[in-house]
Amino acid sequence: MKEKPSVSANDGENKESITLIWFDPNIGSRENTEITKQQLHSINDYVIFHIDLERCIKFIQTTNKEKIFLITSGSKASQILPRICSFHQIDSIFIFCMKKERYEYLLNEYCNIIGIYINLDDLCKSIKEQTDLVNKQIQTFSFFDQHEKSIKDLSKESAQFLWFQVFNYVIFRLPRDQQAKEQMIQMCKEYYRGNTKEMKLIQEFEQNYRAEDAIRWYSKQSFVYKLINKALRTEDVDLLYKFRFFIGDLSGSLQCQHEKIVKSEEKILNVYRGVILDREEFDKLKENQEKLISTNGYLSTSRDRSLALSFALKPTKRIDVISALFHIRCHIKQIDKNIIFADINEFSDLGEYDKSQKYFQQLFTDSNDEDRAWIEYNIGQVLLCKGEWNKAREYYDRAYDSMMKNKPARIKDSAHVLSGIGDILRKQGKYDEALDYHQRALKIREKYYPFGHVDISYNFSSIGCEY
Repeated sequence: MKEKPSVSANDGENKESITLIWFDPNIGSRENTEITKQQLHSINDYVIFHIDLERCIKFIQTTNKEKIFLITSGSKASQILPRICSFHQIDSIFIFCMKKERYEYLLNEYCNIIGIYINLDDLCKSIKEQTDLVNKQIQTFSFFDQHEKSIKDLSKESAQFLWFQVFNYVIFRLPRDQQAKEQMIQMCKEYYRGNTKEMKLIQEFEQNYRAEDAIRWYSKQSFVYKLINKALRTEDVDLLYKFRFFIGDLSGSLQCQHEKIVKSEEKILNVYRGVILDREEFDKLKENQEKLISTNGYLSTSRDRSLALSFALKPTKRIDVISALFHIRCHIKQIDKNIIFADINEFSDLGEYDKSQKYFQQLFTDSNDEDRAWIEYNIGQVLLCKGEWNKAREYYDRAYDSMMKNKPARIKDSAHVLSGIGDILRKQGKYDEALDYHQRALKIREKYYPFGHVDISYNFSSIGCEY
């Protein structure tokens, strides 16, 4: 990274999916500034440090292909957050300050603040967790309207859908020789120059990679995973061409695993994917019902519905997102031969849904009191989905008690729990009690949430059902 008058930044464009920005006019005068930069750089390769407010805001406005994580101090939050909070690029905000209690009011004003931190290690841990989550979740959907009869009638979405199908066909037929491998490795070395963690993996890849290792390397979520996914999502043809060596091997390996399933006695394959969508993504899916859908990339799923659901219901402090569960049903013997699906469990170090299960098992030992309330709430959500209403109520009650005992009491967050209890009571036929809980949740949300928020609409709908 190089220093500039108002910003220190990576050279060149960001080839990954996240841009990490730290805005603080005093960043250069802090002790251990270089250590801070190195820590952040090891978490996310692309890191920008801004000391000028206007240049920072302008940079955010011109960033359209990545999600932005913003770090700022408590004292500077009032300057920058009102001006950027509505930008679609802003995914997560982290407040770093010395007096946490002074700035806790910000949590009620900005829905995408992940937390307030007084310790650099805690800040970095939170950024790492959020980065991992976003890298697994980020996906671009394309849709095809079968009623558009000719090329000139194709919508932009339909054109993107067809583009990816054509790319898939072409890339597999490009030569995968030693020159292609060297070109890919050289590009990766140039891009990750100075990133010790990724350079070590690139060296390992250069020395030990074999074609049969392609799935395992992709599932590691290292430089290969991050660069290819970003290139696929943004349709970066130049970068995809440089990765033709690896993508060809990966496609070939997936084809081999696909043929094993086709030749098996299995007739119907049911798989699931748990995701956390922002409102825009969710609305886009709703608007395109009955159309063909494609993802610009490789879609990871699980045969285990409960694991996929637990991944969708991972605790998040953002209120502007929606948990969703995709259920994909494949008739193996009838499906088009060009559609490839494969079971890669044997190649994965630890699949993301297996990680999700292990994650829930370790949460209580690794979490502080504030996190425990969210964990108890989300376990209640899982139990509610399973129809275990009494157990779900126990976890909801514990979550609510934890939130109320917190100093200050977490009134805004408690609306989630009150609404969940209302859902249980309605399912149990206790309509008067359900009405009371949904009205309490609605009162809180009308006070703290932006006008027209989806959760407010949900409470109104629930109250209507009770009547």
